[in-house]
Amino acid sequence: MATHYILPLLGAVFLLAALWRFSREGFKLGPASRTWFLIALIFGAVSAWLWWSGAKPGLQ
Repeated sequence: MATHYILPLLGAVFLLAALWRFSREGFKLGPASRTWFLIALIFGAVSAWLWWSGAKPGLQ
């Protein structure tokens, strides 16, 4: 599977993990859910940057 598909998939997985942890903490933003949200944001930002810049790794 090419990198430009893996990064958005990992971003979605981390976002789901953040939402799951957020709900387990009683819908209060604790350190664990904040970390999951941050990781999801990083993966999402890198993925969006790769798509919009036209650099699609693995397809060259």
